[in-house]
This record gives sequence, C-alpha cells and structure tokens, in this order.
Amino acid sequence: MAQFKFGSYDFPDNLIKDGDVNVAPNQRQTLDSYTDMLGETHMFPVPHTKTQIEFTTLPMSAAKMRGIMSGITSNYIDEKKRDSNCTYYDDEYGITKTGHFYLDQSLKFNRKRVDKSGNVTKYGEMYWLFIEL
Repeated sequence: MAQFKFGSYDFPDNLIKDGDVNVAPNQRQTLDSYTDMLGETHMFPVPHTKTQIEFTTLPMSAAKMRGIMSGITSNYIDEKKRDSNCTYYDDEYGITKTGHFYLDQSLKFNRKRVDKSGNVTKYGEMYWLFIEL
C-alpha cells in the first residue's frame, strides 16, 4: 500500500519528496473549553478526532500530474468538497486507518515549464494537504 490512498487511488510514493510526509493523527477536538480564574483549562473532548496529512511532491511531467489528478478526481465523493475515504498509517497507534478526508482548498499547481502553445509540460514541487472531516 502507498503511504496515502485517496479512495481507491494509491498516491505514488516515488513522487513524494523523501522525508517530507507529515501526519498529525487523531487531533482531539473539544467543545466549549475554557480557562478558569486560576488558570486551569477545562476541556470537554468530543469523540471524533481529526487527522491531517501533508506532503510535498517532486517535480514531475505534466503526464504524471494528469495521472495524479485523474486518480484523485475520479474518487471524489462530492466534487464540491473534494472529499474521499482515505487510507493512511496512524503513527500514534501504529495501525492503518481509513477516514473521510478532503483535499484542502490551498492546493496550488506549480507550473515549471510550458510549451509554445501554452500547454504545461512540467510541474515543480507541490504542497498537498488532506484534512479529515
């Protein structure tokens, strides 16, 4: 299995920059937390946690980028949300998990080269962020 699977699409490990996968697993969420007059924080955790996965991809050809984007877009549950059920390794518990994630709206395509017709031929490094719903 790839380090990250978006729906049924294995994100290609060979296109991920070595040493640049960051996982923030099981981020706890609270409801109506507060700090009292003595400085003690009172937290009221909710059962659902959120995981965040981020990485940078290496420079690649336009064909490879089209393959990635085709794999991602064909697995959208809701195109407006850019979401899918994703599989990843949870470093906190040492197990593989599946969660409902979305591709963050901060996605930017780093166009490195274009041909005379204006068609992209190469992409530079790109930052990807997936956040659990």
